[in-house]
Amino acid sequence: MPAPGESRSAEALLEEILEISQEQLRWQRAAVTPQVRQTVEQALTNARLRRAYELYDGTRTYREIGAEVGASSGSVTNWTRRWRELGIAFETREGRIRHLVSLDALGLPIEPDENG
Repeated sequence: MPAPGESRSAEALLEEILEISQEQLRWQRAAVTPQVRQTVEQALTNARLRRAYELYDGTRTYREIGAEVGASSGSVTNWTRRWRELGIAFETREGRIRHLVSLDALGLPIEPDENG
């Protein structure tokens, strides 16, 4: 902290703001993870949807993912539209779709549990 009457540099203020923002983000992630997990689990009801979702890491196209999971580009487009509406996927600056969080990070398997 600067002495009374002294001002801190803009760089020091920005570093403090960044530190506070990062702390807030950590708490926010911890608070919403159960709801995100539930949304992902409810939206991705089968292995094909889960494989497609997991492949959406921002590096692949609709066609590539469709070919990988055996689905048409139209189906994959509809899936990603739904995922974006639910908030579990987003469009990158490059125009690619990316999942919000991996299944692994949520502790979810690719093959959903049939028994609930």
